[in-house]
Amino acid sequence: MNIRPEKLILWDIDGTIIATKGAGESAMNLAILETFGINGDLNAIDYSGRTDPLLGRMICDHYGLSDTPERNRAFVEAYVRNLSEILTETPATLLPGMGVLRILAQRPDCLQGLLTGNVRLGGKVKLQSVDVWQYFEFGSFADNCFDRNELAAKALEIARVDFGAEFAPDQVFVIGDTPRDVKCGRQIQAKTVAVATGKYSVNKLAEAKPDYLFRDLSDIEAFLAIIDGVAVATVYP
Repeated sequence: MNIRPEKLILWDIDGTIIATKGAGESAMNLAILETFGINGDLNAIDYSGRTDPLLGRMICDHYGLSDTPERNRAFVEAYVRNLSEILTETPATLLPGMGVLRILAQRPDCLQGLLTGNVRLGGKVKLQSVDVWQYFEFGSFADNCFDRNELAAKALEIARVDFGAEFAPDQVFVIGDTPRDVKCGRQIQAKTVAVATGKYSVNKLAEAKPDYLFRDLSDIEAFLAIIDGVAVATVYP
């Protein structure tokens, strides 16, 4: 008998599951050069938690370039191509506690997916480089999407249409490393779990008021207690 999942676990990728050692930034900078013909610097814009297509638009705005759908598409394609080449040479690394992905993937009461600003091919390249792509049933990716907050509702729709599963808000968990991940989770009234393994410190993430806050996810039992509704704390320093 098939067991319908009762909990929906939605993960960000960069800074939450993996560290790419600057591969993403390098691939973006190469894409800027190839697409726009300038030696641009991704660090010139506030890119954490943004979607890949939005970054193309922000780069155009920052450097005074015209933004067209064709140019944005070419930028994203160049980025993914360069990312694949860079990660082949220097794979990403898993962040602490990511053994939990396999645990959750094996639980019939959990449906595990991705909620990310990456386009699908970019996310796949990153997660395949650390051999965890197979642990996710689906993804709400940013292909043709400029507003990250739209991705949360999209994830619920995919779960409903593709898996016949609907979830109460308190059974949906959004895990990420930026205040924008917390804000995204709030769009669907999900439980938000912030983890300070990216660019934001514990103190900065606390300002976003996530439901739960971790320095990292090395305490897998504490994280699973949140998923199972038996957590004994909200902050795990």
